[in-house]
Amino acid sequence: MDIEQTERLKHITEQLKMGSKEAFHLLFDAYAPKIHAFALSYLKNEPDAEELLQELFLKLWEMRASLDSSKNIKSFLFKICINLIYDMIRRKNIEQAYLNFVVKSDPTNNNSTLHEVIYNDMLVNLNQLVAVMPYQRQRIFKLSKEDGLSNEEIAIELGLSKRTVENQLYRAVSFLKEKLGRNSLAGLLFFFLYCS
Repeated sequence: MDIEQTERLKHITEQLKMGSKEAFHLLFDAYAPKIHAFALSYLKNEPDAEELLQELFLKLWEMRASLDSSKNIKSFLFKICINLIYDMIRRKNIEQAYLNFVVKSDPTNNNSTLHEVIYNDMLVNLNQLVAVMPYQRQRIFKLSKEDGLSNEEIAIELGLSKRTVENQLYRAVSFLKEKLGRNSLAGLLFFFLYCS
């Protein structure tokens, strides 16, 4: 990318920060086709790629005020894209694992509303267990498993050694495995949420 393009993107990002819909549309027109193609290559599903694209640009609009115009907006958009792809794949794995478990447990039960209620209850239970962990362990766990940061990135962000981060993550996962059990449905959900 040449200096002129870089400066133009900085200007567009600055305009977006101030709420310019025109700047938003310029970024959408410039990057939506590339992001869509990239997402489709991983998700292998047109509706999912479309959903991801909409979610990504919604996120961009919602966080426009905090954008840093000195940073590369293309890299920023693709980082969001990668995180959304990861979240979507993980969510689909969880849902599929849950459906497989339900069918295996009771092949005659087709009550999707009941399944959704049970699924949401299990997520609440998982989050409650995370909430009782010591604060620092909880923060490290969430940065790793929910935000997708590497151990090194967490160490830098929290001002800790990488070894401390690794230790706290190990303790968090061990605690959850012990509380949930690998053979329970909640344990299965935990495995797909945080271990896969």
